[in-house]
Amino acid sequence: MTTPWPCTGRCQEDTEVGTATAAGPLYVPWQTMSALASETGQAVKQTFSDSSISTSGHVQQGRQYHVSSNEHSDLPHNGQADQLVEDIPPSSSPDPKAVQAEVQRVKRKLVSTDAATEVVLRFNFMGSKESKAALLFVVASIIIGAAVLITEFVNKMQLRDAPYPFRRTTMYAWNVGVGSACWLLMTVSLASFVWHVLDAIRLHKNWKHRQKRNVTLIMVEGIIQWVNLMCYVIPNSMLLSQACYIASGIWFWFGFARWTCWNTIFTLFLVHAYSTRIWKQQEADNSKVSVAAIEHGFHSPAGHSKLVMDGPWTLLWPCLLLWPWFQAVIGFAWIHNAEHQDSKGRCLEPDFAVEASQCGVDRATLVAVNVIVAFAVLYFLVTFTLLVSRLRSYRKLPYTFVQVGLVYNTLQLWLRLVVMTFFVFCMVLLWLVQPGWCTSQNFSWLGLMPMQIVMTATTAVLCYAATPRTPQEHVAASAVWLQEFAWTEADKPIKLEARSSMVPKDADLARQPMFCFETMMKLLYWSCFVYDHMKEQLTPRTGFSNASSDQQQKLEGTSFTARTSLSLDTALSLYNMTDSQSFWELQQDTRCLIGWGGSTVVVAFRGTASMKNALADLQAWRIAHPPVRGKSWLGTRPLVHVGFLKSWLAGGLKLKVVNQVLEAVQQCKQRSGSDQPITVLVTGHSLGGALATLAAYDIRKQLLANKQSNSKVVCCTFAAPRTGNHAFAREYNAMVPDTWSVINDQDVVTREGKLLFLYKRPGQRVILNAAGHMMVRPTRMEASVQKTTGGQSVRHHLLTSYFHTILSVVLAQFSGLGFPDGMEGVIRLAEASPYVKDLLQTQMGMSLPEMRAFCQSDPASRSEQALPGAHLPSKGFWLIRRPSAPSTAATPRASATRMLMRKLSFKPATAAPSLQHVSDGL
Repeated sequence: MTTPWPCTGRCQEDTEVGTATAAGPLYVPWQTMSALASETGQAVKQTFSDSSISTSGHVQQGRQYHVSSNEHSDLPHNGQADQLVEDIPPSSSPDPKAVQAEVQRVKRKLVSTDAATEVVLRFNFMGSKESKAALLFVVASIIIGAAVLITEFVNKMQLRDAPYPFRRTTMYAWNVGVGSACWLLMTVSLASFVWHVLDAIRLHKNWKHRQKRNVTLIMVEGIIQWVNLMCYVIPNSMLLSQACYIASGIWFWFGFARWTCWNTIFTLFLVHAYSTRIWKQQEADNSKVSVAAIEHGFHSPAGHSKLVMDGPWTLLWPCLLLWPWFQAVIGFAWIHNAEHQDSKGRCLEPDFAVEASQCGVDRATLVAVNVIVAFAVLYFLVTFTLLVSRLRSYRKLPYTFVQVGLVYNTLQLWLRLVVMTFFVFCMVLLWLVQPGWCTSQNFSWLGLMPMQIVMTATTAVLCYAATPRTPQEHVAASAVWLQEFAWTEADKPIKLEARSSMVPKDADLARQPMFCFETMMKLLYWSCFVYDHMKEQLTPRTGFSNASSDQQQKLEGTSFTARTSLSLDTALSLYNMTDSQSFWELQQDTRCLIGWGGSTVVVAFRGTASMKNALADLQAWRIAHPPVRGKSWLGTRPLVHVGFLKSWLAGGLKLKVVNQVLEAVQQCKQRSGSDQPITVLVTGHSLGGALATLAAYDIRKQLLANKQSNSKVVCCTFAAPRTGNHAFAREYNAMVPDTWSVINDQDVVTREGKLLFLYKRPGQRVILNAAGHMMVRPTRMEASVQKTTGGQSVRHHLLTSYFHTILSVVLAQFSGLGFPDGMEGVIRLAEASPYVKDLLQTQMGMSLPEMRAFCQSDPASRSEQALPGAHLPSKGFWLIRRPSAPSTAATPRASATRMLMRKLSFKPATAAPSLQHVSDGL
């Protein structure tokens, strides 16, 4: 039994939610509620055989809120632009001039990527599959290298200081086998790399200076690693054929050559890092810079600060200061021990017997090895410091201009860090731990297998990424268009038409959705408002006569006063909607708000805000998504998070929400008098985002089942955790392709939670940070290198942080850190949405006339680089405190629980003497 909530505002007192009206000839009757309930009940019974979830009862349903369209102008002004935003009538053919202008804008990005005359590196246009394969290859090498290192260390500790059985060929065979595989991989990678470079030279293509410098350094690094592997395989092959060569000097001098290679490789690490330092500081005129000149060419245009790599080779002389000292120590260690080796390289059995029985190092050799390790660590620290310093400087520049450089240098930092870490662990575990043991000397002199594995993999990936290639014209254009987005909903059809005209032959690109910034901001409003909308409508004094005694007891002693300045009237006005319906499922404490009108339906879910929600989040094991289908052993069975699925199905919430959406779609079509397409927007934050994902799938499925295929479902979530496995993500992407997961920098919930391969995020990602950078649909490489290992933040997960970060992107467009057309985009956004216009003016000091004047002014004549007076609002600026109604019979335990949940949900306490704005302080 459901109980209606009291009306607030203009209510439709005599209309029951879900009342069906006769369908006209344009409409096909939708699936009845009883049939949908039967299907849901069977699916739940099949999935949860223990009957832990009930699909009936426990859902409090509010009365329908209705406001006529002519009443929007009477809405009270609360500082948030509570005005009507008229729906833009759909246009079958966007303005040809606007489309052509958009095509020319994108072509300017590709101006320096003419494959016929310019050198284009593979790194510039690596697709998602290529990026994923490259990163997985490096990760696999790390896992294999770690396994080999652990195995060798365990073997060493088992043998301890006993004379090593040098006649045993097992270790030599492994060294030869693994070394030969690495050498073959390095040979193929280097040969392919050199062949493409020579081919580009043969075709007389133009090389930009930075391209030439980076390709040269990577080629030298590949050649040295190839020689390093040769010096690793040859002595082990000799010992595999005849173990008595251990007493000769051949393997000894191969070891000297191998350590010389390591010294040179570490120097190249330093050269790469040092090349990113500023050589000539100059003021940059971003208004006259071709984005492609930097993004696709590693090129420093005129007027921009030049780096060391832009100058002559002689600028790199500081990088060579460590090499002779490191090499002198290596030479001393080898010369000091050369007297014990046979200079003619003969295989002498008597000498072999003595060598096999005598292991140990003198003090001079031990000091020399320790100095070698110290030099290597010094190399690593300097390299790491230079790369980190360069990456920090990128945050002060527009992301569009430094996108490739940022990703490339972060990738280098990550790969170098992997090699450095393995080198230190190998030296410590295989040498410095009991260096006098025979096993320690054997591992050190014959080569470090884990180092060879990891170094070969990282060098091969760099050679692959830096290989010159000739992409087809549509491939280059597709790569740019995939990361394009629309500032306003009116711009979206123009951009889609421009994309189709520019790349007409790419059928896959034509099916790809496009992100809209205005839609994100509107749905962010709904995601914020849904947290407190229910509490604004409910009071313990209102009648719950039909509710059970247990439900009444749960409601008693709870404060339901408003804690936000956001309003339902403003939320509805964002899409010119007239009706809303709210649901509250008590068993799992899941809340949902639905609004509809015009040609839009919005469904918003509340995130984690109670102990029941937190317990649902913790139920991270997986269960089959109903109805059960596919094979587990084939990886085709869709599995989802148990806690999220329970929250969606409990109390029949899915049944009520989906049915209400179907009715809302029907009402929108009946009111318009035509079979116009209806857009269903689904959103939520945190747990609400996971529920939005499940809801979007079921809503789209029911719309198709009821022959409403022209109704589109768009899902935009904030801080949403991964909901299901790879099989579920594949089905979801086919059902709801227009899905966007907005991620705030290092949000711990979105960055982690993958649990190796158990969960997969569906849809596309949009990554933002507080510096104002925004990456739409980043490639696998971009997303991976942007992730900070161990630096995930709980604070970035808060909804207040998401609102703050999104506004930072808006502010960055007027501070020199935005997109090339960012200022014009924000101006169009403010013109299209009175809510955004008032938000920018009242909270950020960015009035529309000032923005227009700043955009039209000459960049060279501006007294300030940023819009004067523009600033970010305080976090949580929409949160307020109101005097709460006196609670009834609240027990100390209940009061303590509420205080705990306020901290868990990061919301301010409601008790306050007067109305005032507050911030969560995070």
